[in-house]
Amino acid sequence: MYDDDYGTCRRTFATLLIYPVRTDPEAITVRLGIEPTFRHRKGEPIPPHNSPAEIDLWCLSTKGWIESRDSRRHIDWLLDAIEGKAAMVRSLQEEGARIAMSCFWLSQAGQGGPTISPGQMRRLGGLNLELWFDVYFDDADSPVNS
Repeated sequence: MYDDDYGTCRRTFATLLIYPVRTDPEAITVRLGIEPTFRHRKGEPIPPHNSPAEIDLWCLSTKGWIESRDSRRHIDWLLDAIEGKAAMVRSLQEEGARIAMSCFWLSQAGQGGPTISPGQMRRLGGLNLELWFDVYFDDADSPVNS
């Protein structure tokens, strides 16, 4: 099902984002039993510029963990990480947390695009998760090449 050398993609990764309202980001770590890639509380300095965070955030990313250029592999990795935790995801949503998945996707040649499978659509829908793509085109002036 995966094409790890996805010809139209130069680089990709996916991130599960949880924006809690009444739950501390550290409590999300405890409740999900998953150590996040990154988390911060509102007001904490965010590197590298140390600007204060405007919101609470908890996230788990495939960046640096999955080498595939197929976004489906990254999405499945995150879905597998929260497998069996649907009740906890729903509980966080009921408490007001916004939970979504983001997929960074850098085009190799400006043609084609990322793919998600019907099974992934069902899994995302079952968790009431949005999936959005952050798509870039590879050119010399792109900020992703810095």
